[in-house]
Amino acid sequence: MENGYSHSPRLAAFLYKLEMIQRLQAMAPNFRREKRLYSMFVLDEGEGVVYVNGSRYSLAPRKVFIVVPDSECKLGVQAERPPVGFFVQFQVLQAGPNGHYAPAQARFPQEVAAARFPLIRDKLREAEQKLNSGNQWDVLEANIRFQEVICDLFRDGADERPFDLKQAVQLARDYIEQHYRSPITRELLAEMAGLNADYFSRAFKRHFGKSPIAYVNDVRINQAKRLLLQSGEPLRTVAKNVGFSDEFYFSRKFKALTGSSPAAYVKNMKDSCKLASLNHLITGHLIALGLEPYAAIISKAFPVFGPSHHTINLGQTHPDLEKLVQAKPDLIVTRGTRDGEKSPKEKIYEQIAPTISLDYRESWRSHFWTIARIVGRDKEAETWLARYDRKAELMRKQIKSRTGEETFLILGIGADRFVVYGQRNIGTVLYGDLQLAAPEAVRQIAHYQEVELADLLSYDADRIVLTVFRNPGAPPSDQAIRKQLRKLSTSGQWQSLKAVRSGKVYGLYDGRYLYTSYNPLTHNLLLDKLQQLLLAD
Repeated sequence: MENGYSHSPRLAAFLYKLEMIQRLQAMAPNFRREKRLYSMFVLDEGEGVVYVNGSRYSLAPRKVFIVVPDSECKLGVQAERPPVGFFVQFQVLQAGPNGHYAPAQARFPQEVAAARFPLIRDKLREAEQKLNSGNQWDVLEANIRFQEVICDLFRDGADERPFDLKQAVQLARDYIEQHYRSPITRELLAEMAGLNADYFSRAFKRHFGKSPIAYVNDVRINQAKRLLLQSGEPLRTVAKNVGFSDEFYFSRKFKALTGSSPAAYVKNMKDSCKLASLNHLITGHLIALGLEPYAAIISKAFPVFGPSHHTINLGQTHPDLEKLVQAKPDLIVTRGTRDGEKSPKEKIYEQIAPTISLDYRESWRSHFWTIARIVGRDKEAETWLARYDRKAELMRKQIKSRTGEETFLILGIGADRFVVYGQRNIGTVLYGDLQLAAPEAVRQIAHYQEVELADLLSYDADRIVLTVFRNPGAPPSDQAIRKQLRKLSTSGQWQSLKAVRSGKVYGLYDGRYLYTSYNPLTHNLLLDKLQQLLLAD
C-alpha cells in the first residue's frame, strides 16, 4: 500500500544511474541483489511476495515496489501465478560542493501505483535490451530511459499539474507510432492516457480525425508499404513486422485502405514511381540507375541536373512542405540520422506519403540496392556496379604503378575550418575502391575530423587531395574557398609539408561538394576526376 509519503520535488534533484535490470520471470528462484543499491520490483502480471527486514509485503501487478539500500530482502514466488515483470537496481547520486557526484539517500515511497503502466513497462523493456547489448551508446540510452521511468512515476504527483487532455491523446498517438508492432487496444491507450475508454476515443478522434484503432491501422499499413518496397520480405513476414498476426487479415485490411492488394501496390509503385528525393544522396542513386526523381531537393552545390530536367524543385536545402504536399508523391525517400531516431520532420513526411529513410550506418552500395529494389531496377544496379568495379580495378593498378605505397591525405576546405576525411564519403573511393594508402592517423577516422594547420604535420602524407567541405547547413561560397586557399598558400606550416614541397597537391573544386557525396553517381565522377589528375601526363 502507499505509505503516505508525498512525492517530493526533491526527487528531481538527484541523478539516477541504472546498474542492472532483469526479468523477474527469468531470475526466479535464483534471486540475487546487491545490498548497496536501490531496488525496484515492477510487476506486469502474476503475484509475488517480498520480505524486507523481516516484514512481508505483497507485489501487485501494475505497481512499483522500492527497497532502499542496506536492507535485508528476499523474494518469494508462488508457483501458480509467478511474478512477471522487472527487477531493477540503481544508484541515487547527488552533486557535492566540489561538483563531484556521490551516493545519496532519497526518500521514495515504498509502493507506487503506476498511472501509465504500459508506457513504463515498455521503457523498462527497451532499457533492458540496451543495457545488455554491450554497446556503450546503448548503455547511455538505457540510462536515459530509466530517468524517464523515474519522471513518469513521480513527476505528476510532485507537480500537481492540471490534467491536459491534448497532451494525453498526443501521448497515445506517440505510443502508437513507436509501438505499432505490438498488440494495441483502445483500452490500453485509454489507460495510458488516464481516461475512460469511450471518452478517450471521442477525444482522440476529435484531435486526429479518426478513431484510435483506425489510426493504428493507418500507421501499420504505411509501415507495410515501406517494407513491401524496401525489404522484399514475404508477405507473412511483412504482416508480422507491422503488428498483424494473420497475413490474410493483413491483405484484406491493406486492400480496404489502399484500394489494391500488397502485390498490386508494389507493381504499381515500380511502374509509376512518383518518388520524391529529399536528399542529394538519393538523387545520385536514381540518376545512376537512369532515372530522374519525380520531385527533389535541387541544390546548386550538387550540380547533377541538366537544363532540360523535369524534376519538381522542392527547395535548395530543405523541402518546402507546401510544394511537397502539392506534388502528391507516391513515395518519399530521405536519409536517416546518425542516431537512427526519427526527426520531427520525418514524422510530417509520413503524413504526406509513405517515407523510407536510408540507414545512415549502411554503405552506399547497400543504399544503391535498396533504391534499385524500390524502383524495380535490380538488373540495372547489378550492371552498373560491375562496370564501376572494373573501372576502379583498372585505375587501381594504373595509380599503384605510379605512386607505389605513397600515402594520400584528403583535406576538406570549409568556410571557416579544415577537415581531414576518413574512411567514408570521398575516402570510401580513395581508400576503399582504389585501395590507396592512408596516413596512419587517418585510419582511425570514420567520417571526418576537424584540424588546425599545425595538425597536418602529424599526417605528413606524400600526396594531398584538396576538396570542398560542406559545413552543417549551407555549403561554403566560392569566395570563402578562395580565402581559405590563400590562407594555405601563405602559411609556413603548409609550405613545410612533404606533399606541398614536392608539388603533389590536387584540387577538386569544380564540382563544389559533388565529389564528397556518398552515392554511386558521384563516386563514378570522382574516378573520372582522379584519372584526369593522377594519370594524365
